[in-house]
Amino acid sequence: MSEHKPARYDAFRRRAERLIDSPHRIQKLLGQAARKLANNGSKGVLEARDELQTAISLLAAWLKRDYTDVSTKTLISLVAAVLYFVVPIDVIPDFLLGWGFIDDMAVIAYSFSQIREEMTRYSEWVQKQNSDDPD
Repeated sequence: MSEHKPARYDAFRRRAERLIDSPHRIQKLLGQAARKLANNGSKGVLEARDELQTAISLLAAWLKRDYTDVSTKTLISLVAAVLYFVVPIDVIPDFLLGWGFIDDMAVIAYSFSQIREEMTRYSEWVQKQNSDDPD
């Protein structure tokens, strides 16, 4: 768990605050993140794959209004982390294979450390939905 705020996190948080009122733009961002995640096997990305997938899943469920028990603070933190992951030019550019995702993972770890309780609640909700599924 990272308690140290990564460089430029506040800038991405401000961008996320502006995006939160644009479901279409968030949906587009989630598509970009899912594609980047699917097409990248770098060690740094693999280490945070579950957290990224959970972030994408929660945001998608929120957009569909399937899951609404989430604070604005959490939504903004998740959008900021996903934005940082998607944007190719950050503190360590992603094209530096093996190294370029280190700062992305630091932002994801920091974001999740700030909202751990709500992420746990969401994961429990997903498990309950899956156990209620008759298939």
